[in-house]
Amino acid sequence: MFLDPLLLYVPLINENNKCVMLDNRLKITAIVLRSIGDVRYVISIIARICDQRESHLRKKIAMGIANDIVSILPIPQVVILFFLQNMRGSRSLKILKFLNSLILLQYLPRLYPIFKMCKQVNKDMLDLFKNKIARRQATSNQQSHIKMPKWFGIAVNIVGYILASHVLGAFWYFFSIQREIDCWEYACQNESGCEFTTSCVENTFRNITHIKNLCPINPPDATVFDFGIFLYALQSGIQESTNFPQKFMQCFSWGLRNLSSFASNLNSSIYGWENFFVVVISISGLVLFMYLLGHSQTYMQETDRRDGIKRKMKIMIEPKILPMLSDYRLPSDSDRDMERTIKEVVKLILEEDEDFIMENMFSILSFKLPDSHSKKEYLKIKHNLFLDKLKKVEGLKDKDNNVLEKICEHLEPMIYTEGSYIIRQGEPLDMMFFVTQGNVLTFATNNGGSGCSSATIQFIEKEKDSLYGEEELLTWAEWPSIKMSTLPISTFAVKSHKKVEVFAIKALDLQNVVSEFPDHFNTGHWR
Repeated sequence: MFLDPLLLYVPLINENNKCVMLDNRLKITAIVLRSIGDVRYVISIIARICDQRESHLRKKIAMGIANDIVSILPIPQVVILFFLQNMRGSRSLKILKFLNSLILLQYLPRLYPIFKMCKQVNKDMLDLFKNKIARRQATSNQQSHIKMPKWFGIAVNIVGYILASHVLGAFWYFFSIQREIDCWEYACQNESGCEFTTSCVENTFRNITHIKNLCPINPPDATVFDFGIFLYALQSGIQESTNFPQKFMQCFSWGLRNLSSFASNLNSSIYGWENFFVVVISISGLVLFMYLLGHSQTYMQETDRRDGIKRKMKIMIEPKILPMLSDYRLPSDSDRDMERTIKEVVKLILEEDEDFIMENMFSILSFKLPDSHSKKEYLKIKHNLFLDKLKKVEGLKDKDNNVLEKICEHLEPMIYTEGSYIIRQGEPLDMMFFVTQGNVLTFATNNGGSGCSSATIQFIEKEKDSLYGEEELLTWAEWPSIKMSTLPISTFAVKSHKKVEVFAIKALDLQNVVSEFPDHFNTGHWR
């Protein structure tokens, strides 16, 4: 698309003879570059034809082939290289208007892939700002990802601005030449014996003085002929210059200025095609500006949001991590690794919920992040918290690390308010758990918890971080015909003294672990 508009700069005006010439050096360059650009469409057509064996995609493939064929039709080459400099008679102007519309229409299928790409980039950037792309990449099993910086969306829209300015500037130059040709035809109609033509070769009658009088450029006279928005191009003399860099920069700057101002500074004539061109500039500028403004605003909001997260991490989160880890009595050699892991997880949580408050491990591990990366981090935290504790549990201390890690995976955080029963005596024991925060009362009554006034209470001493219910549930899980209806009955009660945090594995999950590693448990029962 950056190379296509070069063809529009090929025509030149010979002001001395009032005829159309071609810049031969630029013509060769433009044709070669256009042909190179068309190669990809040819390759695409061949590839689509080969893919037509997929019957359910034939309609889509046929539309793609038609789009590619329209894109490589040599319409600009025919109009500029052959027709424009050989126009004859008033009817040729009408044909030229029709060919102009074809050139504009051909830009639609050539622009569509760029529009599609920009639309996808816009969507991806919005998703990235919402932290969704990282998850989509983490959950997909692809090995390579495209990581776009957050300013990429703004850059794409700026490139779109530059491209649109380049295209509009080229068309402005091309249409300014045509507008002068219109004036030649108008002057010819007002003189008897004049035969209108744009050729510099044919020796036809031209009254140059008469044409200059009816087509005044320096100074202009709108009452005789109004050149409208093309007057500046004609007054600058770029239509007869072969200095392409100078011509290009002037047209590009014109396009950029008027695109940025939504064409509000353009004073057009009553000529219909000219007004349509101004409308296109206005709408294009408005749409591009909205996209650019939207991305800039989103980028600034996202930057402010991330700065807020960094401040919250530094002021409110990081100072709490080490004291929290000491409350869980972790080995000192694991503190640094755990601190790094918790920081990473909390940062992911803050990306989802900026109001997140870190109080304890429950607040971290109960926040469900859907991507696989956070799941691995959660498991790492659980391993650090409970792996060493599980190795001290009777019935588990001789088990392989894979078994213990699997149990860790199923440990889920729970919170019990003050005075709540975690386990009731005489009821089915459906979980085993660690008490990680708070104090609990563990006791048994001689009447099985019936509540009679004559009952006596025997308190059971448990060390902090002990596992509750492991003996009964492990024995139950090892039996071959285990059912939920055969759950062991608890011989003790556990009641929260104040707010309590526990990590529990349900009986069914424990059963699944045992069935997954039968060789590591009581194989006699299974046989």
